[in-house]
Amino acid sequence: MPTPAQANVRISAVSLQLTATLLGLVGTALVILQALFWIPKGRANLAVLIFTACVPVIAALFFALAPRRVEHQTVQSHAWHAPMVCVTLGLPLLLTILVMLLIGASGSFNNFSGLAMLLAANAGRNLREYVGSLMRRTTDPGPR
Repeated sequence: MPTPAQANVRISAVSLQLTATLLGLVGTALVILQALFWIPKGRANLAVLIFTACVPVIAALFFALAPRRVEHQTVQSHAWHAPMVCVTLGLPLLLTILVMLLIGASGSFNNFSGLAMLLAANAGRNLREYVGSLMRRTTDPGPR
């Protein structure tokens, strides 16, 4: 159980999204490196690897241009123990571990490339959220 001092610990939305984006991008890079150097050439399609590397940028653009059905969050910071923080930071880590284990155990990137692209798309979504939170921070007239 967190103490009252720990309960007040907060993380800014910009830092949260930047960290989640970096975790997703590093996870995507690790999966690609694993496929390049650990998996036999015939079981890791180079074109799919290149496309997977491009997915974060494509996803960020898609999420930025697609209409949103939920209002933008105007919250500048979140409690460290909030479920949103745990999910935002935990999802890239969990996906990275899962994808790397599945690819390593099966010896084939091609069989699990969809999960690798899901990891990359999540990094793109976090990138879009990072840019959005950064823009909200710079345009917010309130105190910082």
